[in-house]
Amino acid sequence: MTELITTTYGFPRTKRLLTAGDFRTVFDRATVKAGTAELFLLATPATEFTTPRIGFIISRKNVRRAVARNRIKRIVREQFRHLPKDYPSFDIIVMARKGADRLEPKTLHSTVSYLFNKLNKRIKAAPKHSSASQ
Repeated sequence: MTELITTTYGFPRTKRLLTAGDFRTVFDRATVKAGTAELFLLATPATEFTTPRIGFIISRKNVRRAVARNRIKRIVREQFRHLPKDYPSFDIIVMARKGADRLEPKTLHSTVSYLFNKLNKRIKAAPKHSSASQ
């Protein structure tokens, strides 16, 4: 008899931006940005958490169908889960622009991977600011 091997690929609350205040903080203090024609990422150093967190803003105006909005979130979350353990502790907002729903899944995967790498390079290149100066 073979044993069933189960692996959980959950997305715990500690990895998500949950409140309006979390989103407002990222918008107000965004130090790093990366984008393409379809997606835009804003990031700021995490203040309370030691792991990166992510939040989504995918409006119905830009991506009409709920199926497409959910597909985008699912693919971005999957790429986010595969970030290296040493990825900087930043709060990240992913915003979809018009046309994001027209990307093929393979193209969306590569675009998201490209944006996370671009964001990481910009985070490492950004000057370090102390929290006392804000």
